[in-house]
Amino acid sequence: MAVQNKKIIAQNISIGMYVSGLDRPWIETDFLLEGFFVETINDIERLQSICKFVYIDVELTKERIGVDVVESSFLAKIKTIATTDVRDLSFSRSSKKGLPRRETTYKKTSSFATEFRTANQLYKDITLTASQIFSDASSGADINLSSVKRSATAVVDSVVRNPDAFLWLTRLHEKDTHTHSRSLRTSIWSIAFARHLGLEKPKLNNLSTALLLCNIGKAKLPIELLENEDDLTEEQQQEYQKHVDYTLDALKIMGRTPQAIITIIKLHCERFDGSGYPMKLIGDEIPLLAQIAGLVSYYEEITNHRVQEDSLDPTRAVEHLYSMRNKQFMSELIEEFICSIGIYPVGSIVELNSKEIAIIVEQNAKNQLLPQVLILRDNNRQPVTVFKLLDLYEINQNSDIRPKLINTYPLGTFGIDVEEVTQGLARATNKDDEINETWNLKGLLNKLSLKK
Repeated sequence: MAVQNKKIIAQNISIGMYVSGLDRPWIETDFLLEGFFVETINDIERLQSICKFVYIDVELTKERIGVDVVESSFLAKIKTIATTDVRDLSFSRSSKKGLPRRETTYKKTSSFATEFRTANQLYKDITLTASQIFSDASSGADINLSSVKRSATAVVDSVVRNPDAFLWLTRLHEKDTHTHSRSLRTSIWSIAFARHLGLEKPKLNNLSTALLLCNIGKAKLPIELLENEDDLTEEQQQEYQKHVDYTLDALKIMGRTPQAIITIIKLHCERFDGSGYPMKLIGDEIPLLAQIAGLVSYYEEITNHRVQEDSLDPTRAVEHLYSMRNKQFMSELIEEFICSIGIYPVGSIVELNSKEIAIIVEQNAKNQLLPQVLILRDNNRQPVTVFKLLDLYEINQNSDIRPKLINTYPLGTFGIDVEEVTQGLARATNKDDEINETWNLKGLLNKLSLKK
C-alpha cells in the first residue's frame, strides 16, 4: 500500500507525528535520520526553526497519536473543561481585569433539527445581505443599514434559541474565503460566544451588526494587499491598516450607525498587549465587545486562511489561542471562548474508533468529547445509504459500547461537501424518511459497528 503523506505547516506539528519529509533536503539539516517520530518539545522547536512546512506519514502517525492524545499540559487542562458539564463551570468575572458578571442565562428552546431548518434559510438570506454590503461598499453606494440590522437580529434570535445550528452551517461554508463570507462567519461566532458569556441580547445584536460591517473598508484596498496579508512590508502594513478608517468613513457618510456599533468596528483590531491598531490600546482600555470581535475575527483567520495549507485545524487553533493568554487577548476571554466552542467545534469532520467518518452536529453540555454526530462514511470510507444521527454521550451512558473520536480531517476530505451533509442531516432528522436512523438506543444497539 502506498505511503500516505500529508503536508502540514510547522506550527501544526505535535508529539507523536512521524515526519517523513521536510520542505528542504535532509542533508541541509542536522537530523541524523530521514524520517522520525516527534518525541519531545525540542523536536518540534528544531523543526519549526528551519521549516515552514513538513510532511507526515499519516498511517505511522495514527499508530502513535489520535486527536484525543496530544501530550501537553494545555490539552490536559482543556480536556478537564471539555469533560465537565459546562453548566457547572465558573470562571472569575468579578475582578477588574476579568470578565463582567453574567447578565442573563440562555437556555436552548429549540431542538437542533427544528432550528436547523430555520437557520439553513436564514444563512442563505444573510449571505446575500453580506454580499450586497460589500458590493455596495465597492461601488460607493449607500449601505442599507436597516436590512443589515434585520438580518443580524434574525440570526441572533436563531443562535439564542440553539447556537449549534448556525455554528454548524458556519463550519460547512468555511472554505469560502471571500471577505464578505469571513465577516458573516465572524458575526455568527461572536453571537454564539456572547450568548455563552451571558451578555444581554442588545449586545449580541450590536456585535452581529458590527462584524457584518467591519470589513467593508477592505473594498478600497488594493487586491494584492488582501491576498498577501501575512507578507506585507511595513509600508504596506500601514496602508492595509487603513481599512478601519475606510469603514468608519463609509458609515459616517450614512450617519445612522449607533455609536456602540461604531466603537466595536473602530477597536476590533486592537490587542490586549498593545500590539494592535489603530490606537495601540492596552488591556481594559479596549471595550469588552471589541475584544470579543477581535478574538473571533482572529480565530476565523487562523482556521480559514486564504492559503488552505496554512490553516490550523480546530485542535491546533485552540492550543494556539491558549498560548496567547494575556498577550494578544485577555486570558479569561480565551478560556471562555475555548469552553464555548469545544476542542472539536460543531461542523468538524471526525473519525470514530469504529473507523466510521462523521461530522459533529451538536455539542454535548455534559461532555464535549462525546458530541452528537452524523455518520457519513462507513468503516470502509464508502458513502452510507442509511444516515445515523448518534449521541455519543447517550451511548456511553446507556450501553457497554464506548465510542470516541480518534482523528479529525479538513472539510472536503473523503469528498464530503456541503450539499451531502445538508441533505444527510435533513434525512436523519426527518421522521417520515425511511432512509435514515435517528439514534434510538434499543433499536440501533445491535446495528452499530462501534467497537467496545
